[in-house]
Amino acid sequence: MNGLSLRIDPNGKKYWSLRYTENGQRKSKSLGLYPELSLKRAREVAIEFTTKIKQNSEQEQPSFREVANEWFNNQKETWSHKHILNVRASLDELFITLGDLPINQIQPPEILKVIKRIEARGSIEIAKRTLSRCGMVMKYGIAHGYRYDNPAGDLTYALKSKKVQNLASLPATEMPDFLRKVRAYPCDAQTKHALMLIMLTGVRVSELLQAKWDEFDLENRKWDIPEERMKNRLPHRVPLTNMMIEELQALRLTHNQDLLFPHRLNNNVAMRSETILQVIKRSGYAGRMTTHGFRSLFSTVVNESNLFNVDAIEKQLAHVPQNRIRSAYNRAQYWDERVKIMNWYESLVRDWLKAGMK
Repeated sequence: MNGLSLRIDPNGKKYWSLRYTENGQRKSKSLGLYPELSLKRAREVAIEFTTKIKQNSEQEQPSFREVANEWFNNQKETWSHKHILNVRASLDELFITLGDLPINQIQPPEILKVIKRIEARGSIEIAKRTLSRCGMVMKYGIAHGYRYDNPAGDLTYALKSKKVQNLASLPATEMPDFLRKVRAYPCDAQTKHALMLIMLTGVRVSELLQAKWDEFDLENRKWDIPEERMKNRLPHRVPLTNMMIEELQALRLTHNQDLLFPHRLNNNVAMRSETILQVIKRSGYAGRMTTHGFRSLFSTVVNESNLFNVDAIEKQLAHVPQNRIRSAYNRAQYWDERVKIMNWYESLVRDWLKAGMK
């Protein structure tokens, strides 16, 4: 019988081995020791096993699209809106080629073809994320018995590597000139307030631009960011300093919308970060400073001051904590220390502004 052979181990033991194909992959299985298992019985066992494999492979399985959508709907409740959109985009890309194929028949070269197509556009990171999400769908399929292996598992080694580049950020020594130029640039008041608040708060740009007024308690000097807008999916509290409150009060006079920074063409959505980036670029800092650069600047100067508890700084930056459960119930962790950090940083920003006016 094809695939059945008698193997002899170095220790002299003899056993029957069966080579077979499953889901397009060559595999082998030990059937039993010889002579306990006779040739006749080995043939019978081999036929029984290969018949079962054939029946399983021929059994109708759901398509990749069906399994992917099942996985997506099962997971999306724990994701942010932005992540949902990104995953959906990855799946739509995969569906073009793989969507209608039975999930148990998809092989690595078919997946690699899709990923290489994305890579050819220059989107190396998107290609890696799409491959990762394809692998998650396959693992979901394995868990539900739709297939036995993950064909996306080893394909990362076939992808290009991308050199990691940190987002541009100016050193503190250049901030006086930078602030003088961007504050002099002719743009609307809302954009200037956004730029100042991004610098003063040290939060991620999306966390500020999508903020609503009811998140702020000026009297008690705190801003509570809900978990759905946080990268780490934990609620976060930011101490408000005098300068932040001044910026917020001035911003409130510019409009009466729910969002702090409504888009000028649609009040129901937030302004884009590109609006602020354009001011930075047109002030002469293209490639040298970004909106995220303010957060890097904050982290650098506060850490290098050696004045504050490192854990308090990390908490203020809302980096993912080691004890996620404990932090989920304590958004104000290290609060007193963080108030000191933000007031110290504000005094530094005031010094930059004064130096820029000389």
